[in-house]
Amino acid sequence: PELCVCVYAMLRARSLRLCRPPLAAFRLLSSAAGPSAPSPSASAARRAMRSPVTWLSAAATLGVLYAGYEWQYQRQLHRQRAAGRPDLGGPWSLVGVDGQRVTSEQLQGQWVLLYFGFTKCPDICPQEMDKLTAVLRSLDGKGQRVLPVFITIDPARDDAPRLKAYFGEGEFHERFLPLTGSFEEVRRACRAYRVYFTKPTADEIRAGDYLIDHSIISYLLSPEGHFIEYFGKSLSAAEAESKMTTLITEWERERYLRATLPQWVAEAMLGPVEVPKGRTEAPKLPPIPAKPVEIALPPAPGKARA
Repeated sequence: PELCVCVYAMLRARSLRLCRPPLAAFRLLSSAAGPSAPSPSASAARRAMRSPVTWLSAAATLGVLYAGYEWQYQRQLHRQRAAGRPDLGGPWSLVGVDGQRVTSEQLQGQWVLLYFGFTKCPDICPQEMDKLTAVLRSLDGKGQRVLPVFITIDPARDDAPRLKAYFGEGEFHERFLPLTGSFEEVRRACRAYRVYFTKPTADEIRAGDYLIDHSIISYLLSPEGHFIEYFGKSLSAAEAESKMTTLITEWERERYLRATLPQWVAEAMLGPVEVPKGRTEAPKLPPIPAKPVEIALPPAPGKARA
């Protein structure tokens, strides 16, 4: 029995040596092939794969964070504008200095700045229009074109010839569009923007020498014809210009996002399009006219204000 066990052990050991190549063979093959150093690109790729943070992942993370911030910022901005904006504006129809009818719809397609006053105003109206002229010239330099519109609250004296002579002095912005009309037409435009003004008595109208107490506010309208913001007498020219620049830039940015992004993405980021009071569907931006409504007033130097 002992002999059989010894023979079995020898045969098994021999079979194992035949099935498994010796370690020396591996060393011989390795020495024959020579050392294989990994290429620099392969090493960098392996290190990048092993690293938990890569440039690609960092850029993707920053992009997601910025997109989330922009989404929250635009939603909050849209909510604040929608919540704090008074319900002002409405259709009106008045007459220009050339006798042609000018309506609120004709001014759509461009930014509009409304101011309500009268030419017999001794100081406040000229000061405000001087300030608006400085603001508009600064905006022109930035490429933000705004059409200033002057609506008289004294149609009994401010007829078309007087308005043409008053604005023909060349002291105010050359794009000022003065408008007048009947008392009812002027009152309708004033009521649309809640402009306060006192009505002269019949004796005062006959005498022709009276002053009118009125609110001193300018109204910025979007190219869609919607009220955006108002500017009071307390704002300086620099403050009004900065505020208008911000409002115009944000409005045009929102318009661009709504035009380029899918509708569901734009509504998720900016909220649904505001539907003005009295309408059943969201407004569509009218095409910008090739020639905005303007007037060419001949200069009349030396003509003093009445």
